[in-house]
This record gives sequence, C-alpha cells and structure tokens, in this order.
Amino acid sequence: MDLEEARKKWLNDQPRYKQLGILLAEGLKKEIRREGIWIDVTSRPKEMDSLIRKLIKKPEHTYDSLGDKAGVRVIVRYKDEIQSVLKITGTQFDLLDVENVADRLKPEVVGYLSVHATLKFRAADPNAVEFPPDKFRAELQIRTLAQHLWADMAHDTVYKHDDTLLLLPLPDLLKRRVYILAGVVELADEEFNRIEREMPSVPEFSILKALERYHYRLTSRRGDPEISLDVIRLLSPLYSSATGKIVAHLDEFYSTHEETLRSVYEQAEKTPDRSAFLFQPESLMIFDLLSADPLTTRKVWSEHYPEKELERIANAFGISFD
Repeated sequence: MDLEEARKKWLNDQPRYKQLGILLAEGLKKEIRREGIWIDVTSRPKEMDSLIRKLIKKPEHTYDSLGDKAGVRVIVRYKDEIQSVLKITGTQFDLLDVENVADRLKPEVVGYLSVHATLKFRAADPNAVEFPPDKFRAELQIRTLAQHLWADMAHDTVYKHDDTLLLLPLPDLLKRRVYILAGVVELADEEFNRIEREMPSVPEFSILKALERYHYRLTSRRGDPEISLDVIRLLSPLYSSATGKIVAHLDEFYSTHEETLRSVYEQAEKTPDRSAFLFQPESLMIFDLLSADPLTTRKVWSEHYPEKELERIANAFGISFD
C-alpha cells in the first residue's frame, strides 16, 4: 500500500466522511429519540495518523477497503436498550456485519464489550445521492455507559481485547487484576440492567419511567432523579387515581400535547433563565396538573418548592398566574 498516496486521498476525502458521520448520527438521534430512549450519539472521521497506523498494522487492507473511515458511537444506559437501538437503526439504515464482541469471548473470559456494525444510507435515502452506499459507510459502535467507561480506561492502559492482553509483557498477577476489573464492570452493567427492570414495581418509579419515555423524546438532557421522585410523591396524590391510571392518563396527555411540548422544549434550549424543573421528566406531570387545577397545584407545590419556579414552568407552557 502506498502510504503517501493514502495521505493525499484522505486529505481530500476526510471532510466528506466527517459530514457522513454527522448525517448518520443526526438521523440516529432522531429515530431513537422517538422511542424515548436516552442516548449519547457522537461521530468522527478517522484522523490522518490513525488511518496511516491502521494501514501499517493491517497490510492486507487498501485505502479503499478500510471500513471505519467514519465512526458513529451510540451510548445507552442499560444493556436491554442495545437491542432496541439495533432494531430502530435497522429500520432506517442499512445495518451490516453486526457483531457483539462478547460473542468472541470464551465463557471463562471477561474483557472489552461493545456491539459493532457497518452503517450506510439506504439506496432510496436522499443522502445516498451525495454518499453512495457502495462507497460511503461508517463503523457503528453501541455501548452502555459501563462498557464505555471500561473501553476508555482500557484504551489508556494499552489493553482492549483479551488477545491483546495475552500478548502484553505483564506479570500474571497484573493480568489477573485487569481481568477482575473487567468482570466487576460487567457485573455492574448486569446489576444496573436488572435494577432497571425491577424498579417499576415501586409506584413512583413506575410513573418516573413513564415520564422518562416522553422526556427523552423531547430532549437528551438528563434530570435529577432524586428531585423527580420527590416531585412525583408530592403531586401524584392530586390525581386520586391508581398508578396504572396515572400512567395511562399521562400517555394520553402527551399524545394530545406533543406539538406544544416540542415547541416549549425547543424554546427552552434558547432560554437561559428557565425553571430549574423544566428539563426534569416530571415537567409533563406539572403541565398536566397546572392545566387541570392550577390553584390546588400551586398550593401543594408552594409548601415544598419555590412558587417562582412553578410560575416559570407555567409561563413556558403558556399558563399565566395573573
């Protein structure tokens, strides 16, 4: 492989691959947010030095055969959400060569975990005119927050895959410590996933999870769960309904007011003096109660929280306290 020729090509091509990554990432954000899943999506083109190192390390590749000139990374909170993201992605884009890195590991081995795939625009996608799928593709990585922590730290300590670790000139005791640490991270991931499944059995968590589904359709900002639960405990008695009926009511309220909610959240992104509670999942509940019974809501709220904050929320939703 002529590395100097590869350098010239990449200087010319890199801006287009950067744009490819941005378009793919924005498309993924839009589609995944429809399902109310919190995600952090980033994209990047390969840096020149990284591309040249890859060609040196993998001489079987040519410039054209390298498949990860652009990369898109999706980070989710829980392992169960990875399959949801893959399913959503596959409905909008060409998703090829899906591989769960865990499948490479022997049962007794722990290590780097992530789901990798090749991502391209479909031929019918308008973006395929500028980025023909037979040439332009990106590497997709999907990880949980815990897996991302491990991947970042492992990268900084020269270790990524278990095969790499076996080749490192490290004492066996040090290698064992690396494996133990990887196992702790994987165990934490499993436990967070299990806790997430079991929490809805607690009434206020059931309501919070319902509110989060809609919150993450509107914004990627994460609220303070401690405040969320306090507000839900405070305001849910105003419904005089069982938890299941409250959730069903909030589902209907969101569907009816989705356009208003999107407008309010878009405006809030540009408003520095917004309420501290507006980008909390429970703001939907607050909007609902203010619309139905503003006087009672104000009375109960003011016994625990500053009324001015409630007024800011009300004003954002077009409700006046005058």
